[in-house]
Amino acid sequence: MPAAALRPFVRVLFVAGALCASATAFAQQPLSPNYPSVPTVELLDPGASAQSGTLAVCNATWYGAEGEIPEGWPTASGEPFHRFALAAAHNSLPFGTNVRVTYQGRSVVVRINDRGGFGGAVCIDLTYGAFLRIANPDLGVIGIDYQVQ
Repeated sequence: MPAAALRPFVRVLFVAGALCASATAFAQQPLSPNYPSVPTVELLDPGASAQSGTLAVCNATWYGAEGEIPEGWPTASGEPFHRFALAAAHNSLPFGTNVRVTYQGRSVVVRINDRGGFGGAVCIDLTYGAFLRIANPDLGVIGIDYQVQ
């Protein structure tokens, strides 16, 4: 068989090998240094539920980058979304719950009005405006304390 006939086959093998090597290297790297290998939410008050005063430690992210969600788009609670609102998404706290979120001595009180599709070590998703009050959005994920008000 002439060498020219083997070129497409060799190219496919080369690309497949490069993709496998890349995937293997990526899989061996941690996703982010901000994701510790700790339980999703650590309640500091054992036996506490999502009642007023509950204090927990977890990671927080933010959502609402410019153009990501249209202004006024309905949240899971039906309220219109505003990226600078002091609001947050949480998987289990009831809508309307006020939560004080603290990061490195700075805190903000947010109202739960949305649900998140997040998991792992992330327990709350703050709007851009709420995250901006306590941290630089470039951080992306931060370790926080939160207390149900």
